[in-house]
Amino acid sequence: MRTLLTLAVLLAAGPAWAADKVLVKVNGAPIKKAEAMDRAWKAYGTAVINEMMDEILVTQEAKAKGLKADAASVEGRLSRIKSQFSDEKTFQTRLSDSGLSVKDLKAQLDRQVLRESLVVSARGLSVTDDEARQFFDSNKDKLGSQESYRLRHIVVATEKEANDFLVAIRAGADFAKLASEVSIDAASKDKGGDLGFQNAGMFQADIRKVVSSLKPGQTSSPVKTDMGFHLIRVEEVRPPKPAVLAEVQGELKAALLADKISKSWPGYIAELRGKAKLETAP
Repeated sequence: MRTLLTLAVLLAAGPAWAADKVLVKVNGAPIKKAEAMDRAWKAYGTAVINEMMDEILVTQEAKAKGLKADAASVEGRLSRIKSQFSDEKTFQTRLSDSGLSVKDLKAQLDRQVLRESLVVSARGLSVTDDEARQFFDSNKDKLGSQESYRLRHIVVATEKEANDFLVAIRAGADFAKLASEVSIDAASKDKGGDLGFQNAGMFQADIRKVVSSLKPGQTSSPVKTDMGFHLIRVEEVRPPKPAVLAEVQGELKAALLADKISKSWPGYIAELRGKAKLETAP
């Protein structure tokens, strides 16, 4: 994706970039704009045109039916995306790296919500309480929460470092302060090594064995991974919790409706294309 965005930026350069302009040289061998554009068109042109056609058809159909994307739904989806990042700065950085602004992302979400609203309206889609209950009964074991652990860790490059810091911790050194000073894991270092709550099922077998053997407040011996040597501290343990229909019904209905929309979309957009007047260039 990053490669495509980089290519798009190069191809979209200003008027001074003539078609035969050299975009980049690889050990002296030139790649010209015209060559890159030709390859990009052959590889992605049809998909891009189809996507743009569908966007126009959805916009026109929504206007004809007087439908607009629900602003609260758009904001809700944006908030859920933001919540996947540690902070606003990280979110903005990742967004920028993808070649998007918040405005661009909201426009994408607006189109997404509008498309779904159209399909729901056209096909009369809904999810009943009975459907949600049946799904819950069939998947109850999967819907409950697993045992989870709130963890901190310190990652260092060598086993000797890890053992030295373990001695310091057992002598009373503050784990979080030490993590912020010496850990090489940039993602958690500034948070005192805090990893938040992690489901036991997400761990590799060797990590799971170590974590499950610790009680809150205990720190592991060094554990080697591809990152380096870890000292893992368990801060809190949450026992597994069985699913309760009343607590998950809203999410279940939303997920089941999304599945119905996904299955209905191909037929619906095919109908819109079938009714559309398409004029192709000679």
